[in-house]
Parts: sequence; structure tokens; C-alpha cells
Amino acid sequence: MQTALDLLEEEFEVWVVADACSSRTERNRDAAFDRLAGAGAELVTTEMVAFEWLRSAEHPAFRDMLKLVK
Repeated sequence: MQTALDLLEEEFEVWVVADACSSRTERNRDAAFDRLAGAGAELVTTEMVAFEWLRSAEHPAFRDMLKLVK
């Protein structure tokens, strides 16, 4: 969380991959996500990032990615 907040302060665009983050407790994790979202970070999932990288279903790796996600 601290790194993401520092990057936001430096005016970077910050995406936090929520399902790749953890904390000591679920409550702490959720509070961090709320704080990050409020500060301007985009909260995304691994699946969202993977498909965004591909850009469209026409990408040659789309079917392979779909198999991994399922």
C-alpha cells in the first residue's frame, strides 16, 4: 500500500492487482483497497490484466489465455 500511495503522490497511474495482494487479515486488506481506491488507484484482477494485455479476442494467444483463466 505504501508504495502505491507514494507512486500516486508522484502522479503515476497505479493499478493494484487485488487478487495478487494479501495482508495479515482480510479486514486490513479491504481497508487498504478502500484507501488505495480513494487515493486514485485502479483496483483490477489478474484476469482483467491478462485480457487487457491481449486487447481483443483476435490476439493469437487469446485461446491459450482463456484456457488458463478457466
